[in-house]
Amino acid sequence: MQSVVRRSVAALTLSTALIGSSAALAAPANAAKWTYDDAVGDVVKQSLEDGTTTPAPEKANVDVTRIVGNHHGRFLTIKVRTKAKMTGPLGATSMIRTPRKRLMLMTSRMPQMGNQTMLLDFTKKRDPEVRCRGLARTFDKSRTVMTIKVPRSCIGNPEWVRFSMTLSTVDMFSEDFITYDDDALREGVSQYSMGKMSPKLRHG
Repeated sequence: MQSVVRRSVAALTLSTALIGSSAALAAPANAAKWTYDDAVGDVVKQSLEDGTTTPAPEKANVDVTRIVGNHHGRFLTIKVRTKAKMTGPLGATSMIRTPRKRLMLMTSRMPQMGNQTMLLDFTKKRDPEVRCRGLARTFDKSRTVMTIKVPRSCIGNPEWVRFSMTLSTVDMFSEDFITYDDDALREGVSQYSMGKMSPKLRHG
């Protein structure tokens, strides 16, 4: 069972790492808060073994319906709502861009492996991991809303931010490294980018 879990963790991590695009969605100038309603039923099944993709609308637990970004006060807050309860293995990846930094936010929940949330800063010359006190991921009672709070001090207190968000789950018992993914800011996913980016959210 441990080997199955380790294989699933590797598949989920690789999936979110392969799934940034420079295109941004429209928003009012200087907005600090932004909401996007994602298409329903656009989850994609991906085989990391052979690269094939097929629609998987039945995977409602990672089917994002709405995402809200709020760049206000001391935090960048990202809220993700899904069609159904977020059950089973779960991974979320967000690329975060600021005027001076390129970062990756990763959070995961795996059976027998627990929970992990981490922030990586690719502008650092050595260890990219950011020791970020206050970085947190929570769920509401229905487990259909996930909230991630990133302290602005951990990303350089920027004037503005842009972010992406991809939600994923994994088939733990597949020999073909099967994942199910939804880019929260576009229909389906792209195999060639880390996810579509939000507009600039200026600090408010």
